[in-house]
Amino acid sequence: MAQEAMPGALLGMNRKSNDQRETALMALVARYESAHQKKRPLFLAEEEFEELLIHYFGQHDYDQTLEVADLAISQHTYTPDFYKWKALIHKINLQEEDALATLEQLNIYAPNDEEVMMLRLEVFVHFEHQEEARAALDQLYNLVDEDEKLSLLAFFDGLLCMQENRFRESFEALAEAIRLDPYQEPAYDELLNAPELDAFRKDIGRMLQRQADRDPFNDLSWYYLGMWYDDGGDDLAALDAFANARSLNADRSGYDLEFADKLFDLEMYEQALRGYTAYFESDDAEESYETCMRIGRSHQLLEDYASAKKSYFRALELDPEMYDIYQYIAECCVAQEKWGVAAYNYGRAVELPNHTADCWLGLALCSSATNAPLEAEQAFLKAIEMEEEFSDAYVSYALFLVENGRELDAIKMLEDAAEQYTDDALAFGTVAILMLCNRRKEALVLLNEALGEYYEEREQLFNWHPELEHDPDVLALLQLHKQ
Repeated sequence: MAQEAMPGALLGMNRKSNDQRETALMALVARYESAHQKKRPLFLAEEEFEELLIHYFGQHDYDQTLEVADLAISQHTYTPDFYKWKALIHKINLQEEDALATLEQLNIYAPNDEEVMMLRLEVFVHFEHQEEARAALDQLYNLVDEDEKLSLLAFFDGLLCMQENRFRESFEALAEAIRLDPYQEPAYDELLNAPELDAFRKDIGRMLQRQADRDPFNDLSWYYLGMWYDDGGDDLAALDAFANARSLNADRSGYDLEFADKLFDLEMYEQALRGYTAYFESDDAEESYETCMRIGRSHQLLEDYASAKKSYFRALELDPEMYDIYQYIAECCVAQEKWGVAAYNYGRAVELPNHTADCWLGLALCSSATNAPLEAEQAFLKAIEMEEEFSDAYVSYALFLVENGRELDAIKMLEDAAEQYTDDALAFGTVAILMLCNRRKEALVLLNEALGEYYEEREQLFNWHPELEHDPDVLALLQLHKQ
């Protein structure tokens, strides 16, 4: 739906208060709230009511906005703007009957007001009163001639066509809305996000590219073109488009965030962190779990574990029920060789919903490192139970068994696993375990087979058993398969 617009003379208004005006506004708000709390009568001028309405609407406190509108109507019955506020808030709150009833009152006090007609059209479209909306739209087309207003009508026409299952006409109307007003953001948003228009994805991309070519200084065109590329998986093109939008309008903090997120997706972590820093320098930046996690992950992959954990702990404050925060904190602790703290955090991770087998494997390895073999074995078994073809867990568990003098158990487990499935990790891991168990002949036979099938993944062997990098028989087999 359309972005909410404030009614009356407030449309398009960008109030830049100085300190004196802000102080006066806060005094007015305090006076109103004190009277409201004590249930004392309070009489205000129309301008004062408008200030209060703007204040509460800007804070998204729609219930309080509605109360102010009702009080304003009780004192200024014949002022249409207060009914517009009331109708708008009822629409936002999905109170259909109240919104329509308020429009009926508006018809009495402002029957021929163009803005009232536009609000009526918006409400009719919002609640899918298609016949009434189409009639209101036709009436307005006969009255309006300015491009910006025609753009808004084309936007509502596009929404109405979508409700009528006329998707080609919907796409064309929304594209026309952008042509008439290239800064009409709701039309861009609807084109990109309405699932009904998925079939026109290529057309939307071509339209956005034409718009960017026609007006290369329009930040909205570049931003939504970037979103279109992002949806299609073209990360580099998306990054370039977001960079253009960002350079054209430094006041839109969302551009910095999209730019930084895309750098993160492209594994350009240092640049991503600079982008996130620019985002948080904005007054309207908002912390979120996802952003804190991306910042933490960037620091972690750059091996700045202290900064990574700081970001993860902030994410934990925002959403303490997400297992992966504890998992990543544990990974940082492992990198710092703080095995006990790592085990604690893996333990917290496996207590939360949707945790993965990786968390159990991490707990198993850390428990083993802290000489807690019973806890380690239980965790290994949990990891394998959660993911039956988890080769890293099988091989790590086998290594644990060998270290605890249970070589036969280790080999038997790997043989049983190989009867169910095979992959490169299991094959090379089994070779490493056989070598550790002094079953060299079997190991070399299996290595020959593994290299025949998984030669490109041969480095996995040395991850499990680094000393084999200098083993002459192993090197001979590698050379044979290389040729």
